[in-house]
Amino acid sequence: MLPTKDVRMQIGELLAADDTILAPAASGNKVALIVEEFTPDENLVIGDLTLASFNGSTPKVAGTGTQAVGTDPATGQQIITILEPAGGWRWECGADPAEPQTVYGFCLMNNAGDTLYATQLLDNPVTISEAGQEINLGSVKMIVIDQPLS
Repeated sequence: MLPTKDVRMQIGELLAADDTILAPAASGNKVALIVEEFTPDENLVIGDLTLASFNGSTPKVAGTGTQAVGTDPATGQQIITILEPAGGWRWECGADPAEPQTVYGFCLMNNAGDTLYATQLLDNPVTISEAGQEINLGSVKMIVIDQPLS
């Protein structure tokens, strides 16, 4: 059975306001950079990923409370935009790393860093090899596909 659009649209609204997952009232979720090749999969756990460790790569804490929700007019997919921290989703290398690190993607996890909520690959990996280099994700979005249920 395919639910109606009204039912489907509630998925993102409810998830974006759920204080046990995406909308904690305090201790916001974190976004971290991933420096090992991976394939996004709903069965991944945080231990499957290698997080960046260069100076300046500390995971960023997202805004707390209900996250922003909208609809992509081109695809009809619902978008949950994770509230960004002050300074945005930008990491700058503070000192030359001992070894270059290639960032392949990023993940959204709980504040404790022990529960993975989502992963995404970058369009093009970015190699951080010296101080001053940066990676800026722009915005962090979770997509609720057009027909998630049947």
